Amino acid sequence: RPAGVECELFNDHIFRELRAYAQVPEHFANTDWSLKSLEHGGGKGGTQMARIGDAYIIKELSKGDHKALLEVTGSYGQHVRSGETLLCPIYLHFRHSGRFFFAMRNSIGSGPFNALYDLKGCADDKLLEEDGEPIKAVHKRVWNVGMWCKANWSKERRAYYEGKVKARDFEIPLTPEQRAQCLSSLERDTAWLAQHSLMDYSLLVAVKNVPMSASGGRGLGHRPLLFKSRDGREVAVNISIIDFLQKWTMGKRVARCVKCAECNKATIPPSMYARRFYHHFAHRLIEALETCSDKIQESNKTLAAVAPPAGDCEEEGMPEDRLNSRPVPEERAVPPGGPPPATVPEMAAEEVAIVGNSAVLLSL
Repeated sequence: RPAGVECELFNDHIFRELRAYAQVPEHFANTDWSLKSLEHGGGKGGTQMARIGDAYIIKELSKGDHKALLEVTGSYGQHVRSGETLLCPIYLHFRHSGRFFFAMRNSIGSGPFNALYDLKGCADDKLLEEDGEPIKAVHKRVWNVGMWCKANWSKERRAYYEGKVKARDFEIPLTPEQRAQCLSSLERDTAWLAQHSLMDYSLLVAVKNVPMSASGGRGLGHRPLLFKSRDGREVAVNISIIDFLQKWTMGKRVARCVKCAECNKATIPPSMYARRFYHHFAHRLIEALETCSDKIQESNKTLAAVAPPAGDCEEEGMPEDRLNSRPVPEERAVPPGGPPPATVPEMAAEEVAIVGNSAVLLSL
């Protein structure tokens, strides 16, 4: 009974297994939120969301996303249990009063954040929060003539634009081991997403300073990537792939044609999107310049270095650590230069050429 009301559940035999495997309480979505508490999440589509404490998020689904989740649930359940993944954990899919929802783990923890980025490896990259202050999205539309001249921009528009510039150039500093594990997961996830014709997903990256004594986040099951910055601060980085239920539809094909003059756009076929996504972040995930302290290194031996798991267990090695925290086999270790091209589905020659152009733009 999500929110304490009768709802229709979808594929709950699969999600029940995922909840049990991650030790998520069976009735985690029944209380501490209501349909009246839903509010806009700030995205372009105005998707409504509600939080269950700091641990979980309820998000409304479009009919297209609902249909996509119905189609991929079985494969998704297998994927997240059979290897390392950065995909945000999903634990419930339901309908109430003709509206569709799903419940997922809050994979980045609670703010305030030094910086919170929504990254796609294209012109849609943006900064969502900086130094604890949210960045309001003020889009420049072709029909808004006043936006054509920067002199007419509002303070909010300038801040949003500057945030997009920062997002375009943002690099994610990690230890060598963390980088290798993240790239291995990214390779595996993008191949799965392309296989199911999914695109337009984002890498959500949260950065904040934390004292090492509190960095484990064990009460919520968070598993941040830990390192020491150049100025000696202990920094936690949480990374998760979100919004991965968009299928490559006829509408997206039409949008691609309409945006033919737009460089480095998000609306490209799934195989192209997956390849660009992987290669962009293979360059943006960099090795931290400072050597980690012994305390951080010891923490990273205990804490999973890829995606935050999804349960609320207080002991290491319990099922919550198994969902998204498996050892990476040696044969899957990713060299600094990235995996062989064949690991992501092959693309046609003209697609490779387009991605090549995008890569040039991203490296500028």
